[in-house]
Amino acid sequence: MKGFQNGVYRELSEIGIPITSISINRGYGAFEFFEVINHKPFYGERHFARFRHSMHCLKLKTSFDDQLTQVVSELIDQNPFPDFYIKMFALPHDSFRDGNYEASLYIFPVFMPDYDQSLYESGAHLLLKNYLRFMPEAKSTNYLAGQFWCDEITDSQIVDVLFQSEGIVSETSRGNIFSVRNGTVTTPRQQILKGITRSIVIEILAGLGIPFEETTIRTGELLSADELFLSSTTKLILPVTQIDNTPIGNEKPGEITQKIMTEFQRIRESFRNE
Repeated sequence: MKGFQNGVYRELSEIGIPITSISINRGYGAFEFFEVINHKPFYGERHFARFRHSMHCLKLKTSFDDQLTQVVSELIDQNPFPDFYIKMFALPHDSFRDGNYEASLYIFPVFMPDYDQSLYESGAHLLLKNYLRFMPEAKSTNYLAGQFWCDEITDSQIVDVLFQSEGIVSETSRGNIFSVRNGTVTTPRQQILKGITRSIVIEILAGLGIPFEETTIRTGELLSADELFLSSTTKLILPVTQIDNTPIGNEKPGEITQKIMTEFQRIRESFRNE
């Protein structure tokens, strides 16, 4: 498989990052991740726009900021598989100058395992931790907290870590959380990375006429919800039936969650068949 290294398409084994890079020495960089379905980026333009926003927040510039669509299209053409995922990084190697970091662009294909179907049928579990990411509106390379707590994921039903701070829920380490109470869907408004799958869910809710609000959600409110579900690129729409030792609702995927799952799958299949 081939990747893109700052202007050159080459085998993945030939791509490297300088050991002196501040992206390594300071853990600094912008990141984006999306699915390719039938040789096409799934909601690619939204991902490219978010990547540019992340770079703006982090004061990063590359020589390819206005060419992301073309570069990714060429990368897809150079790889023989119809379906995979793409990781995209803007990594600065030198010091800050003239108001920005000059960054190198790295893009490469990856394969990710599917989540077990039983999780969609019976629901997944989450760990709850006190943490608030720095600059959460930027999708950066800093996944330290979520990675650190991975060793506590000993149950196959636990799929992610849910963050709270001062009694207010924000997001998971790799996704967004939605709550359902009395037929109304809510999701955190602030201190989150606004996921692309999250944006699709919001459009689905509008299309189905389901009441929806972006708001502040306290931890106690979340734990007493009728239904919970996650949205993310790899998890898609995933029901949540337990957080730590607290069961959610009747411990089964709820009716509204199932409607959203069904509609999201319809959108993906429609995209595949375009």
